[in-house]
Amino acid sequence: MTTLPILRRSAIQTATSCLHRYKAIWLDGVPDQSDLSMTGIGFHACAHKYIERLVQRGLTADAEEAGLAFKDGIASALTPARLVPQVRTIYERWAERFELDLPHFLAAEAHQIGKTDQTFTPDLVYGRPTGLEIKDFKTFWHGMTEAQVRADFQARFYVYNAMRIWPNFPSYTFTQEYVRYGTSTSVQFTADDFGAFEAEVEAVAAAEREARHRGEWPATAGPECAYCELRCPLADHPAILPKRFTLPAQAVIVAEWLLAAETQLKATRKALKAYCAAHGAVNVKSVLFDHRPVLLKSYPLEDVLRVLKTRKAAEMSGLMISHSALARLMKADPRIEQDLLPVQQEKTSWRFGPKKAEESGDEDED
Repeated sequence: MTTLPILRRSAIQTATSCLHRYKAIWLDGVPDQSDLSMTGIGFHACAHKYIERLVQRGLTADAEEAGLAFKDGIASALTPARLVPQVRTIYERWAERFELDLPHFLAAEAHQIGKTDQTFTPDLVYGRPTGLEIKDFKTFWHGMTEAQVRADFQARFYVYNAMRIWPNFPSYTFTQEYVRYGTSTSVQFTADDFGAFEAEVEAVAAAEREARHRGEWPATAGPECAYCELRCPLADHPAILPKRFTLPAQAVIVAEWLLAAETQLKATRKALKAYCAAHGAVNVKSVLFDHRPVLLKSYPLEDVLRVLKTRKAAEMSGLMISHSALARLMKADPRIEQDLLPVQQEKTSWRFGPKKAEESGDEDED
């Protein structure tokens, strides 16, 4: 497998999601110097220096070493001065909680080469009798669910190669640590999870080969739009188009632009929500973004049915209850849905918005 110039995890993942971004960073050498990227790079440099110092001195934790590692890390990462306070805050919160499991330490930020010529740099690897664990430090403003981590390309790539570099462990776990909050999500993988993974990587390499041959590097809207700050024909498109499209190409251009914009908007909402939770309201021209209490009212179902029956409300209004309102009950006991089939009523409504091709469109309105 030698198609991509460097079979690094980040290069393959970028080529998987957006060939335009891949070409800019990995072929044209355009640096990704967004604040999000530089903050993450700065933190990882400090954390790596700290772990390296602890290993060299046979320590599990040490405040003085943590301070020296911060200075070394900031310098080696060339962290911009405006970001140093933020990196310091994240790093010091993490360092206060961190304790190295020295007896089981295998690697930290080590450049690993798997048996498939793929390279990756795990933040921290522990080899215990119970299994191997890869820890990956994230400076995200939000965490991920187990399902999201299991589907994450980086998690699968790291564990796939770890199984070849450090074979025969009874289990392999990938843990994302969200260092801003001191929380984490862990997922255990087995060899059965990687049946088609090498073919998946080969397919990405083939797509990169074809892009080189054609000289075409299309931009694709996706999760990386949330933090990518490179010039982009999708995100930077002025969308100066007529209100009524006359050509299919006009509709496609705007649909691509909306997909990239909605991805960015969703991620920035999460980031602002997390910031306000930690630092308080943000005032923009007398408009306050903040967490506000919301009073949610609910009633026991049996009492609702009793009152409605007493007042004959259901008979007067033809009151119906939606499928989605009963979804949790039906999930707990599938027989409920079967029992209601004879009285089920259906109608088709229309909802405009993006949807992946493989997703079902059968969704109820709440």
